[in-house]
Amino acid sequence: MSVKSFIFLFIFFLPWSIQAEEKTPHEIVADTTAQVLEKIKKDKDLIKENPNKINELVDEIILPICDVERMSKFILAKHWKSATESQRTSFQDEFKQMLIRSYGANLVDYTNATVTVFPKKEVENKLIQTVNTELNLKNGSNPLKIDYIFRSAENSAKLVDVRVEGLSILKMFRYSFTYEIAQTSLDDLIQRIASTNRPALAMN
Repeated sequence: MSVKSFIFLFIFFLPWSIQAEEKTPHEIVADTTAQVLEKIKKDKDLIKENPNKINELVDEIILPICDVERMSKFILAKHWKSATESQRTSFQDEFKQMLIRSYGANLVDYTNATVTVFPKKEVENKLIQTVNTELNLKNGSNPLKIDYIFRSAENSAKLVDVRVEGLSILKMFRYSFTYEIAQTSLDDLIQRIASTNRPALAMN
């Protein structure tokens, strides 16, 4: 699968829930994936004509349940510690915009997909919890195993990573961005992401 596909899957089945802080990680996923599919099917034509509708939903509903700061710290690793506050803020902002723009009009291609949320396993670590699911695209390909990693914080659970067939999305970004920073700099990375974000969002 391509990097773009992984980013797309990272966002596509993020649980949609305004009241996510009142639910356990398993409840968030189990109760809301059905809402995602229903919304996609219902607004298929509208989304295809105006992809910005998806961008708005990602920004206003999905991203708030993600711990973007913790994700950014993991992705940048040692570079987060040496980064200025301005660099940290800029990276988080551009990382969020990258996730939004990666959604795109391709969402309508997933209208026939189904998701199986597997029963909750015994919780051994209350801080980190994993919700196991299976995504069937109904296109002749084998179902994909997708795991959502949540971290408890301040009486709520925030999404901190997604694994697709065992591959961590955050680790993928970490390896890629660490290499890019080594070749250029953190500022160059931020600028590169920003320059890619702006035209895509403007086109949408």
